Amino acid sequence: MRRIVTTVQLAALFSCIATPLFAGGIINKQNMSADYFRTLNRQAATDYADIAVYNPAGVMQMATGKYVKLDVQYIAKNYKNSIPSVGQLEQDKSSFLPGFFAIHKEEKWAGYIAASVVGGGGKVDYEQGNARSVTILNSLLGVPFSVAGLFPQRVQAESLYAGYTVGGAYSVNPVLSLSAGVRYVTAFKEYTLTAAELPIFGDTVTEFRDEAEGLGGVFGVNISPNDRFNIGLRFETAVKLNFELEARQGAPLLARMGYADGRKQREDLPALLGTGIAYKISDKLKLDVNLIYYFEKSATWETGFDGAGNSYELGFANEYRFNKEWLISMGYLYTYSAIDTDQLLVLPEEPKLDAHTMALGGVWSPTEDFTFTLGIAKVFYEDTTDLLGITYDKDVWSLSCGLQWKFQ
Repeated sequence: MRRIVTTVQLAALFSCIATPLFAGGIINKQNMSADYFRTLNRQAATDYADIAVYNPAGVMQMATGKYVKLDVQYIAKNYKNSIPSVGQLEQDKSSFLPGFFAIHKEEKWAGYIAASVVGGGGKVDYEQGNARSVTILNSLLGVPFSVAGLFPQRVQAESLYAGYTVGGAYSVNPVLSLSAGVRYVTAFKEYTLTAAELPIFGDTVTEFRDEAEGLGGVFGVNISPNDRFNIGLRFETAVKLNFELEARQGAPLLARMGYADGRKQREDLPALLGTGIAYKISDKLKLDVNLIYYFEKSATWETGFDGAGNSYELGFANEYRFNKEWLISMGYLYTYSAIDTDQLLVLPEEPKLDAHTMALGGVWSPTEDFTFTLGIAKVFYEDTTDLLGITYDKDVWSLSCGLQWKFQ
């Protein structure tokens, strides 16, 4: 069994490197704004400019004018791989992620642009190696984990899927509005494995960069039957991504393993459907319920990776407005990652685990034309053990702030 799993590990070595952050699907990410980090549920929102990516048709419920929003996220992450006969290998490198959103809203129509991280979005640095490096050495050298873990080794990885969205919305009537947009995605994945003084192979440094780009569509519907009830729908098409590998170091070893310089391999960003319902219990209190479903089984992944099904997220949030100047909010999100136990080793840098996330934050609006958002969130992951007895666990929390300006 161990030999079978390590063979799968080698086959996926330079195909599925990803370091996604926070909640989301296997590749898709939703942590694109500061307001997300104070609620975790933005699918039916109609308030701030980040809804250009969460509920684009809902921008027609905003006041006429021009909006510009700048957000930044700080994400502290500690990932752990506990390996039998080796011990616990971990990394604690943090990440910063930006977000930009702009809306031009008229009475019957609106245009919007956004730049956000739609997948990946972080770095990891396992200074003593991790499950990937140990199993690679285990397979290449034919030694048990206890011996493979003795070799000095280091794993560094990063991935980023940047999404640039341009679109428009139209108000059919006061109840119904529609939106359509195009998203350009540029993605890269980098990986470096350093292992010193290996028998037969000698000092080994293997480094590569995978790059791809593609286009997808983003469509939305917003329904507002009255001033207390709102429904938001968003569908994102899959983005076809053909990654091309650049072998920066260790090209002979890469080629020997079937990953020659210039190799092309398709790994789509899956389609998703997001829906939310918002209800104002009173002028001060609002409740939101959201569901996001990721169509991962329909995506083309030529990486040998195959999850158990389609991932989804389900959550709720509430907001309480004290007055025109102050608002507080909190939210909860459950994330189901559709990955079989025998697939965990394919993504050891940032294993996909089921999670429960809590968020708290608020908005300060000293004037009608300026708002400041602050959000903090903590993820509670369910650790999982694979077929080799390797246990994966994560500890992640985030702090995010945003500034929005409104112009007439």
